[in-house]
Amino acid sequence: MRALESELGRTFPAIKKQVDSLEESWILLVDKDANSFSIKIKQELFQIFKTFFFDTLKANLEELFHNNKNHIFQYFRGKKFGINLEMDMIVIVKDETKEELATIKKQISDIFSDYFIENVSIVFMPQSEREKRYRLSDRFVLQVMRFYPNIKI
Repeated sequence: MRALESELGRTFPAIKKQVDSLEESWILLVDKDANSFSIKIKQELFQIFKTFFFDTLKANLEELFHNNKNHIFQYFRGKKFGINLEMDMIVIVKDETKEELATIKKQISDIFSDYFIENVSIVFMPQSEREKRYRLSDRFVLQVMRFYPNIKI
């Protein structure tokens, strides 16, 4: 413990004080044994934090999509958001240039990175491709329709 404290300098006492105050407020559970500490969010609070986390992520993505409504036709949340689609997000874009699409992809990637989510599967599909798949009753489009029945495809 002293070796770790000497390596971290003043940081270790500050972290310990923060963890202790969260434990005292009944937010964290600190499981201590002879060899290690394990810090966990209390089970009864976990779902509340998870819901808040994903609600703020959704709000940031919706703001991005709203700001790019001239380029984005529709979007659907998937696996990461609790909807049983094969991917985490589907973004239907208007037939745009590669530069515009690259900018939108970077902005979406930045939002997920801000939430420390590094692995995310996003499908970008031009509106014309989606309409073609819809006419062919493609499995992909049918799956989206099953989970979003009120959305006009």
